[in-house]
Amino acid sequence: MKQLLTLLVCVGGLMVLSSTSAQEAPKSPPRTIAAAQAEDYIGSTCVVTGKVAEVYANDKLVRLNFDKGFPKQSFTAVVFAAKTNLFPDLKKMEGKEVAVTGKITEYREKPQIVLTSTNQLQMIDRKE
Repeated sequence: MKQLLTLLVCVGGLMVLSSTSAQEAPKSPPRTIAAAQAEDYIGSTCVVTGKVAEVYANDKLVRLNFDKGFPKQSFTAVVFAAKTNLFPDLKKMEGKEVAVTGKITEYREKPQIVLTSTNQLQMIDRKE
């Protein structure tokens, strides 16, 4: 976001308005953390990585539970029904290593990121 700096200058009894714009400092990329660490970063924007242990879907949402199935998951990526059409292959994520980017929030004492765009979810290609 750009900020506007306004100066009032008195020149020979005449008030002059001068404006300049200042650039924000470039943003650093979000911190990358393991799913098990997500509870320590609630309120932060991070890239959370881990294995999807379970994909749960109902008519209101889809949950990608990391490390273990519900209720012992360490982290959850949530897609609400209004956005599920953007993510047609979520069931294929089960058993895969993925990276989820966004602001970590807490729901029922568990960390989560709500996915609203496809660039927030990426499969991690583990070449061996």
